[in-house]
Amino acid sequence: MKINSIKPIQITIDIQTIIYFFLSLLGLYLFFAFLPIPKPIDTGLDPSWKYGISQLAENGAIFGKDIIFTYGPFGYLVRGAVINGNFWDIFLFKIIVHIALFGFTIGRILKSRNIIEQLAIGLSVSFPYLISDFYQALQTEYQLLYIIVLILSFRDFWQGKSAQYWAIGVGAAGGFLLHSKVSLGLQASVSLFLFFAIRVLWELQIDRNIRTNLLLLLDSQLAAGTTAFLFLAPTNLSNISKVAISFSASIVLGFWLIPKALKKFDRVQYRFRERFKQEESSELELIEADSESEVIHENKTPDLANISHFVTRILYGISLLSIIVFSQPSLFAYLQGYSNITAGYSSAMSYVGSPLELGLAIVEIVGLLFLLTLVARDGNASFSLAMLLVILLTFKHGFVRQGAHVIRFFFSMPLILALCAVQIRPGFWRKFAYGFHLFGLILCLISYSHYSQLYSNYYPQNLARPLAPALVKEKAGYFFNPGKLRRELTVQSQNNLEGVILPPEIRDVIGDATIDVIPWETSLVPANQLNWNPRPIFQSQAAYRPYLDFANRDSLATEPRDFLLYNFHAVDGRHPFFDAPATAFYYTCNYQISPNVPDFVTLPKLGNLMVLEPSPENRCVGERQGREISIVWDELGLFEAEDGEIVRASVEFNYSWLGKLMKSFFRVPPVMVTVRDMDGEERTYKILTGNSEDGVWLSHLPQNDTEAFEIFQGQLPQRIYGFKFSTLYPSLFEPRIRVKFIGYELGGFQARDSEF
Repeated sequence: MKINSIKPIQITIDIQTIIYFFLSLLGLYLFFAFLPIPKPIDTGLDPSWKYGISQLAENGAIFGKDIIFTYGPFGYLVRGAVINGNFWDIFLFKIIVHIALFGFTIGRILKSRNIIEQLAIGLSVSFPYLISDFYQALQTEYQLLYIIVLILSFRDFWQGKSAQYWAIGVGAAGGFLLHSKVSLGLQASVSLFLFFAIRVLWELQIDRNIRTNLLLLLDSQLAAGTTAFLFLAPTNLSNISKVAISFSASIVLGFWLIPKALKKFDRVQYRFRERFKQEESSELELIEADSESEVIHENKTPDLANISHFVTRILYGISLLSIIVFSQPSLFAYLQGYSNITAGYSSAMSYVGSPLELGLAIVEIVGLLFLLTLVARDGNASFSLAMLLVILLTFKHGFVRQGAHVIRFFFSMPLILALCAVQIRPGFWRKFAYGFHLFGLILCLISYSHYSQLYSNYYPQNLARPLAPALVKEKAGYFFNPGKLRRELTVQSQNNLEGVILPPEIRDVIGDATIDVIPWETSLVPANQLNWNPRPIFQSQAAYRPYLDFANRDSLATEPRDFLLYNFHAVDGRHPFFDAPATAFYYTCNYQISPNVPDFVTLPKLGNLMVLEPSPENRCVGERQGREISIVWDELGLFEAEDGEIVRASVEFNYSWLGKLMKSFFRVPPVMVTVRDMDGEERTYKILTGNSEDGVWLSHLPQNDTEAFEIFQGQLPQRIYGFKFSTLYPSLFEPRIRVKFIGYELGGFQARDSEF
């Protein structure tokens, strides 16, 4: 009988062991299947900036001063191309992030109460992994964000003594991530601020002790500020010493000098009261009073300890802020450059996508906000508030440009949906949450299916492709033999760059002279081993704002490059001279076709490249401020002879209140300019409302690269007679558009039609 009663127990244990064994094998298989693989150098718009941030970091460029971008000095770790000096940095960083995300995901799954929760968490993390190899934003960059979201969902992390370590750790990580991608660092540190701020406000409302959460709030933000400052210039030892001295001084003041002064103040105050009550007390009584004062002080020790904790942090925060303000390079300049790029993004990248796609995203956001209110109701309002910023920025990253960018939004939402479902109390709404989570996964499949058909060369239609045994075996080989991966990436880079290698005679002309590449094809640099001296915004299409445009112009003016490698290209239907108007006008007037390279350079992957060098003199002379006119949408504005032989137009678009609201949370539709030449022929281009005030070259606008080539030879194309502006929704703007003309004499130019 005893043997019979033991056998079922033994069988149960064996089955569990087998299940755990197979689950472990599955986890290991997925670990290698989803292993992140660094990317080689390639040609094109996006690959060029990925190479750029890698090479600039290798060169020691100071981001915020030498370079202005949305990625910082450690951006190459998340999105950079592999170059000679950074393979191990990128490989190890990606592996560490991969292990961390796997670890926190498994931890979240183990805490789940049933198979549905486990599947929801597992699928939410797996879906982005399935496409992360070819949709690189969902690889290390967004995986870091998923780690932050998962950490914030663990309630037991934020209780007890361990909470302080998590607050400092996540805050410090946010400060570091600020220098990988700025928005990623902001999502981490600001979300953590919101996470603790709502706790402090709640405790104030119910009249509870706010000490613990207020200290956690201060610790997290001080940690973020410290690492943000230190990693702006990590090799600057003086910054480390400044922070160390500031921190040590705050500790000494907060825990020794101030408590000592308070104790002395207690004794003096007590003596004063006693003398006032008993003017004729004996010296013995005063001594006893001193002793009693010490006792009283001991009773007040907990209050002094609280004061010390807060004072120490406040002192350190003030001193850290002072150091940041007066130190160079400037953290504020770094953030200012980033904010200028993002401020112009909504109007610059206004590709209009599918309304149905946008509608589905809004439905998902509304449902998610409802679930977050349920999570707040059920006791985790801090998580709900922290997720608001994550959702907002992820939506903007996906839908301001729209197109395939929306994939990152749809694939990131299921994790938040799953974590909401886990935290809602059992009942109807939890079931609803799991149903809505399924809806989110279906949206992932629909959006990816659409774009995999639309861009089949970039996105394979088979979502299960990463799970193929041959690919898993290959990645496992890379994990255990990264040297092989490094060699293969080097070969891939060389193959990719073959199409932009300059002919030997042109390479000899350039030699070791300084060059810059306009508008974006920086792959020319590694392909030809050029001496690259980049503009601060090293891809012209990103100079969305006057701050950025003038930074590029001033860079060329104060430190002229020996050569500019120039292509007459632009994105999104813009005119190439509209990308950065002030900069374009400067190099148009001050650079010429190199006499040593008098023709187009045609490369397999880059057609009609021009080699420019500084001209002997500025060809645009006699600048004068001209007329100012005000026109309405679709009204034709005309040039007049008095405006000048060459004319730029400073165009000011003002948003209505509705337009400002749209621009803040979404985007505005593109603004188009239609130009009419002397023959009555019309052409239409997209114009950037963010930097059009910088002075758009307008009176002689080249319509192709041949006419642009002639401009750099000193020959102007046919004159523009008139222009008008249009947009799909004029109600988003003020009805009148102010245009101010800036005129010039011909100088070194020859005009085909100098008279009207």
